[in-house]
Amino acid sequence: MLTMAQVENQIKLFSLEEQLHLIAYIANMVNTPSSLQVPSEKNGSAKRHAGGLTGDFYMADDFDETPDCFKEYT
Repeated sequence: MLTMAQVENQIKLFSLEEQLHLIAYIANMVNTPSSLQVPSEKNGSAKRHAGGLTGDFYMADDFDETPDCFKEYT
């Protein structure tokens, strides 16, 4: 685990553009609610339930279709 001083020293090595990207990334992390569950202290793991990721991602309707550029290989 890095100390805060070590992190600061590493960030100082970044270019200005990289520092700005890092700041934007951190701001996004702070403003986005985490979907990670914290393990329960009494039994060591979080209780799982079906459908916990509902709405977090989607699959395109044509997912199983072969793209035109690969049809010659099928």
